[in-house]
Amino acid sequence: MAFSLKGLFYRIFIDPLINGLRRRVAAMITENEKVIDVACGTGALSMRIAATAGQVTGIDLSEDMIVTARRLSGRKPELRVSFELLDATDLSCYADGSFDTAVSTLAMHQFDPETVLKVLGEMKRVAKRLIIADYNCPMRPGPAKWLSVAIERAAAGDHYRNFRQYMTLGGLEKLASDAGLQITSREERGEGVFLVTVMRIDE
Repeated sequence: MAFSLKGLFYRIFIDPLINGLRRRVAAMITENEKVIDVACGTGALSMRIAATAGQVTGIDLSEDMIVTARRLSGRKPELRVSFELLDATDLSCYADGSFDTAVSTLAMHQFDPETVLKVLGEMKRVAKRLIIADYNCPMRPGPAKWLSVAIERAAAGDHYRNFRQYMTLGGLEKLASDAGLQITSREERGEGVFLVTVMRIDE
């Protein structure tokens, strides 16, 4: 089976930092829901959700992440989860309302504003409910904030530039408004560094 060093790095160093956040998102999924995990990374959240959900589809634009996710899910054949190499700005392979819920964790801050709106537009087209977790804006001061900012700064390049834009523009709440979505619940996590939101189409 294929192997990815980048995927291994994420599994060892990144995934453990956000396990608590993923547990919270997974706890919001009810039995037998059909779920799409957008920008699923190593598939850690998808597989956690699959323990409850009826079917989970994880998508990511990174081949390294999909290779890693498929490798890990192969060890748990009892889970109803699959992984696809897809661009989240174009989910035309899925019909409107194909899923009950679309989830995404710590992905929106990585995209430029135009891309985020395209991704959210596709998510709200294919799912009735969105659960999105990302950085709180503003983050609460403290060691957790300092660590998070240091990690983002170390990523450098477009990643760090997009993170700064995300924070400057107002984070998830501004993005939701721009995308025609209403936040129906919000919960701060990780010492106020993260925000878990439930969104629905703004009627």
